[in-house]
Amino acid sequence: MRRFLVVAGVIFFINGYLLAFDKDDLEVLKKEKDCIACDLRDANLSGFNLKGADLSEADLRGADLSGANLVKTNFYSANLEGAKLIDTNARFSNFKKANLSHTVSQGLVFKGTILSGAKIVDADFSGARLWNLDLRRTTIKHTNFKGAAIAICKLDGLDLRDSILEDAILWKSSFEGSILTKEECKLVKKQGAKISKDTKCINY
Repeated sequence: MRRFLVVAGVIFFINGYLLAFDKDDLEVLKKEKDCIACDLRDANLSGFNLKGADLSEADLRGADLSGANLVKTNFYSANLEGAKLIDTNARFSNFKKANLSHTVSQGLVFKGTILSGAKIVDADFSGARLWNLDLRRTTIKHTNFKGAAIAICKLDGLDLRDSILEDAILWKSSFEGSILTKEECKLVKKQGAKISKDTKCINY
């Protein structure tokens, strides 16, 4: 009985982790690019050209999308928790209601990207380039934006006191009604980003 449980556990490990993604779904993605609600967990998609692909509601947890071309790709309601998006180009893509928590997104390019309702928690966006984004309806917590270029972005009404904005470029971005640490407020004011009377600068 014990031997059976050990063997079963090994099989579960292989099927559940090493071969987490669905091979058929991966083939569909390679051939057709569109793969709605596909199981692509832990798949190696680094360097893939997925420009304009439809991956809405896809399960991409732990997938490696480093260096991939994601321009105008649709990730509506997709789960990218723990995915790698290092140096990925995701300009004008749709991440509405997507889960980007725990992603490693260093050097990622988001320009004109839709992020309404997206969840970004415990993520690493250090050195990312975030341009012309509306983040007012995005959940952002415990995220590292160190050295990121955050230009012409709307971050109004967000609680950012537990996220890192150190050395970030905040050109023409808006933090009206947001909650920031006092150090972050100094950075925002120094760079001429917009704040309002409702912006809170607190010790943290």
